[in-house]
Amino acid sequence: MYFFQSANLVISQAMLFKNIIGQSELRQRLIDSAKNGKVSHAQLFLAPLGHGGLPLALAFSQYLNCENRGDEDSCGKCPSCVKAQKLIHPDIHFSFPFPKVDKKELCDEFIKDWREAVLENPYLDLLTWMTRFEAENKQPNIPIKECHNILHKLSLKAFESPYKVVILWLPEYLGKEGNSLLKMLEEPPDRTVFLFVAESSDLVLPTILSRMQITKIPHIEYGLLATVLQEKFELNEDEAYRLATLSNGNYVEAARQAQHALGDLSELFVQWFGLCFPSQQTRSLEIYSWIEKFATIGRENQKSFLKYALHFLREALFIQATEKKSQVLTQSENELALRLIQGAGYNTLDALYKQINEAHFHAERNAHPKMLLMSLTLKAASLLKQNQVILA
Repeated sequence: MYFFQSANLVISQAMLFKNIIGQSELRQRLIDSAKNGKVSHAQLFLAPLGHGGLPLALAFSQYLNCENRGDEDSCGKCPSCVKAQKLIHPDIHFSFPFPKVDKKELCDEFIKDWREAVLENPYLDLLTWMTRFEAENKQPNIPIKECHNILHKLSLKAFESPYKVVILWLPEYLGKEGNSLLKMLEEPPDRTVFLFVAESSDLVLPTILSRMQITKIPHIEYGLLATVLQEKFELNEDEAYRLATLSNGNYVEAARQAQHALGDLSELFVQWFGLCFPSQQTRSLEIYSWIEKFATIGRENQKSFLKYALHFLREALFIQATEKKSQVLTQSENELALRLIQGAGYNTLDALYKQINEAHFHAERNAHPKMLLMSLTLKAASLLKQNQVILA
């Protein structure tokens, strides 16, 4: 059975703007705001996983307090930059979700692990972070005591730099306790900057959102991401570009997939797709057995499978519409897509795509994996039977 592990994704000196993958327009906008003295005191970087929200917040906080700012980046050498790059700057504070372990109630009690995790990989994701504590199945949060700790830190004067900065990673894990920060967000001390990094605005408290300047961070340009993947993982040009498009410009997802054989994803999809076809003999036991195994591979791997299925069907629809071979599918995948096209019409493929997209939506919101895949399989089987689809 196919599965991913947490990838070790090292980007050196990512606290400098120049080392962030892409996002050149946004980087320049942040630099200009600092140079012009028009820094919004409460900013929310809305960055889906792998787009670079945390690296941007880190680079911006370093630039704000750099003693020798350049036109395009911080100097990286002054005492302030050196401390910022080690995540030990006394005027740059961090808050983040954490699991309930060893009766710890404050981010300061996890700060050593946090520094290690971010320095290893500024493109940090929650799964990798929680894995450090063997707490993948525990619900992380940012508790009320941590909120009070933030308020206490900001009530003090800056130690040595022009700006006091709070980088709060994943405010989605602020419960109603986050409302205790509202007054500070509205009327912060002079030269205090909040940088929140969120993946989904739907999960952030509306009271928080309404007080933030929201910056949406787009996916990384495919060609640029492909170049990075080529250099880091020694991939050929076609394979790197395929990963960039399959991940939809998500560095974390692309890097994970680069460390594993993509053929496994294709094989897993073929296995599942075969189970969706009606046969003379009942497949109930076979389907149940497959879903039991699928449920053990972890939530991120399950979501990756659904993303791959969506990617494959998008390319199949492209082939059907243009009558041209897909440039991002392998030869075997193109052959499978052609077989599927021959047995199913556009409407059937489109309906199947919508079913899988709905399943992915629920997977992102932590739906029960067994129930989700069983429902999807039965719906897909019913759709294929209803339209009398035959996989030649």
